[in-house]
Amino acid sequence: MIIHKKPVIKRMMQLLSSAIALVCISAGSAIAGNMLTLAGDPCSVPLAQKLAEAYSNKNKAFKIELQTFGCTQGVYKASSGKVDIGVSTQNGLSSNTPKGGYNTVIAKSPIILIAHQSNPVDNLSYEQLQGIMSGDIRNWKEVGGKDMEIGNVMLQPCVRNTMTKQVVPVSKDIVRLKPGKKVNPVTHTNVMVASNKGAIGQQIYGYESEDVKVLTIDGVLPDENTFPTQYGFYQDYNIITHGEPTGAIKDYINFAYTDEGKSIIKAMHHIPVN
Repeated sequence: MIIHKKPVIKRMMQLLSSAIALVCISAGSAIAGNMLTLAGDPCSVPLAQKLAEAYSNKNKAFKIELQTFGCTQGVYKASSGKVDIGVSTQNGLSSNTPKGGYNTVIAKSPIILIAHQSNPVDNLSYEQLQGIMSGDIRNWKEVGGKDMEIGNVMLQPCVRNTMTKQVVPVSKDIVRLKPGKKVNPVTHTNVMVASNKGAIGQQIYGYESEDVKVLTIDGVLPDENTFPTQYGFYQDYNIITHGEPTGAIKDYINFAYTDEGKSIIKAMHHIPVN
């Protein structure tokens, strides 16, 4: 059984919901021994949920509660033992795990570029991507498209940091498209790109919606054949635990390495690792 708890708006409601959840978890653990809490950010939770759903179908005693937080909060909660599992798409976490934490990398999460469906541009060269991010290229006509201003959707900090570290620091002068309120950065990247013909956004591969198009870079998309030499934009998919995983936590992580677990990872366009 999967219980997917969405963030609530008011702080008091959030605290109340957390308190109720902890009571349920304690009771479930006493009965079944396999009730686990998992916390992560919007870039990481979808894959963790798919793996949990499949594993719970095989092991009926396995139950997991998903909690969504911003950025790396799940990592710190798991490292300190406040939740059983924390997930995050972030490079370098294995060598920078918080005190008490133990990291297992189960996959590579590709980062892609998405554009409006009506945009005639299907591919960008590495040099063109550099130009867009540096602000030297500001119109789609400069890369073979229509006469439209390029609007940059950069809502996901871990995603954009990985690209900018490899390509070029993002110029302060580029045109940024921003939401007027706090949003889910994954789903709203799709929304903003789909609603603006001149938009370009960075997204986790497999999380793009059907109403946007994925751009190739130098004619290549990420997959097992192009990783890592032909397509270089990836993040580690990390599973953090308080100390080395044991029991039900270890069983859940090990499931990701099975053929069924790998097929789920591949279906979401992530790259399984050994």
